Order: sequence, then C-alpha cells, then structure tokens
Amino acid sequence: MKEIREILSEVAALEDSEKAVLATVVDLKGSGYRLPGARMLIKANGDATGTVSGGCLEADVLERAKRVLATGKAEVFTYDTTADENSVFSLNMGCRGVMRILLESVDDASEIISALRKSRDEREWITAAVNISGAESIGERRFLGTASDSNLNLEADLRTFSEASANFETIRYETENGTVEYAFERLVPPVQLYILGAGADAVPLADAAHGLGWEVNVCDHRPAFLTAERFPNCDGLIALERDKATEWNVDKLTAFVLMNHNYDRDRAMLPGALASNAFYVGALGPKRRTQQILEELGDPFDEEQLSRLRAPAGLDIGADTPEAIAISIIAEIQSVLKNRNGGPLRDRTASIYDRK
Repeated sequence: MKEIREILSEVAALEDSEKAVLATVVDLKGSGYRLPGARMLIKANGDATGTVSGGCLEADVLERAKRVLATGKAEVFTYDTTADENSVFSLNMGCRGVMRILLESVDDASEIISALRKSRDEREWITAAVNISGAESIGERRFLGTASDSNLNLEADLRTFSEASANFETIRYETENGTVEYAFERLVPPVQLYILGAGADAVPLADAAHGLGWEVNVCDHRPAFLTAERFPNCDGLIALERDKATEWNVDKLTAFVLMNHNYDRDRAMLPGALASNAFYVGALGPKRRTQQILEELGDPFDEEQLSRLRAPAGLDIGADTPEAIAISIIAEIQSVLKNRNGGPLRDRTASIYDRK
C-alpha cells in the first residue's frame, strides 16, 4: 500500500512528456519474497520506488527497464531459481521460485496509473486482466465491464474472479494463433484507520499506520488536539461532538481504535463503530471496562458485530510504551485483515503467504 502511494506521487511529479517504467510482479510459482501485484517504478535517471523482490532482482530489472523506456514496448521477463539457487545471474537468491515481471512505460495519464489512483482516491475495488504472453499485445489491459468485446472469455472470467476471494490469478486461453495468458488482478484501496481520540498515544499509532500506506483519520472533540503539527502524517482530522454517538459510512477495509481515555466518550462511540462495516474495532483499557460498557448499552449487538471487537486492543507482546502499544495494535489489525492468529512464524506449518 505504501509503495502504491509513493509510486503515484512520483508519477504525478513527472515532467510533461516524461515517461517512467512500471515493473509489476504478475505471476509467481513456488517461493518468492514478493507476491503478484508488487510494483516498482523506474525513472529515466535510474531512481526507483518500490520493490519486486528482496533486493536480488532490482539491479537486473533496472537494466531491462532501459530498453522498455527506449522502445515504449511492454515486456515480460522470467526469473527462475527452481533448478539452482545461483541460476539468476549468480545472485544466490535461494527463493526457489519462478517469477514473471511485466515492465511497461507509463506516465500520469496511463491506464494502469489512472486505475490505481481511482482505487485509492475513490476507494473502489477494480478488477483487471493484463496480457502477459500475447506477442504484440503484451501489456494490454481489460477491466471488468469493458472486456465484452474480446473474442476470449475475459468478461465472464473477470466477473468470476471478482466474486472470488483471491487477488491474483493467471489464466491461459487457447486461440487460433496459439496460447495467450492474462494475469488477473484486483486493485484494492488502502486500509483506512479511524483513531477515536487524539491524545498523545494516538500520535505513534497514526505514524505507524501511515508508514504502512494506510489512510489515517484522527477524530476528537478538542480542536487544539486536531492539528497538522501533532499529526503531520494524517489524511483526515475529524471534529466530533463531545459524547455524541456517531454513525459511520465506511467500507469493509476500515479499522477503528477507541483511545479516548474517557469512559463516557468510548461508550458513546462504540455503538457506531460496531454497527459499521469495519472489519476491526479495537478499544484500549481493561477487558472488564469494555464489558461494562456493553452491559450498560444493553448488549444491542449481534454475534458477528461482537466478533470484530478486540478489547483490549493489540497483540500480547508486552507493550508498555505508546510506541510499543502502537506496534501491538497495528500488528493485530494486520493479523485480522489477513485472517491470521498473530503467532510466531516458526510455529506455522502452512505457507507464509497462504499459497494454495
């Protein structure tokens, strides 16, 4: 999420007629540090934003980007480390996977840049498929709702993919001219975090969320606390009425953290947060405190709503400072987002990235 924000910022700053190269991981078989959808922007002067690996492929991608920048023609490159860990330019990657990376020339008006910006700014889920092995048409994209003119089954497959849970998939099509592959992708908006309470401990939480590329909103009834000086990395400063219940029209990629350090304000704000579409609602303070609030409210919430409530908020990492507590809360939000339990990776028996 952070790399998309930075890439969009870099593209917007390009001079008129200036081009850059967007590198995107479009397919991965086996093990790899980054998953499909990882992106890196390479400018003509060699400056790069984002990553497509753990640092082992970037130098080669930078070299290949020069040709794409010169020709304006999109290309797909394959990096295979399954046979020998030294097989990619003696880089000793050791990941043991096959990764394909699409390189394409972009500017601020490019279709993919516009789609990424629309997803972020308008909080839209956008489904697209890009040609990754179609000879002259590599880099050609089709979007859900606009692919019905294709002689393939793209529109139907885009709809099916959109309704599924995966964010990436590669599909092959047999045509009269041979096999064509499309990489399907769902562009999703960033997680948006609403911090209810602008006290001192809200500052490191806002900073940590911003560092992940999340959209951060801080809400409070005290104007003196809602300042850009205190929250320089905040996307929204929202003034609320003191102790008044608030209804939230938010989407499913929203998290709330109640940290007012005031019982009455938390009691006023908890119902609106739980009644929203937010996937996570966290509350600071002892477990008994939140339970008492629920009892006073008369327990008007159903089982699904209560399942999204985390009180006390955060993972058990022994956090005892505002900065450590922020890490604890951010880690729990991330674990809930990815449907993980937050335990040590060394105890995990399945794939780290949930590969099927």
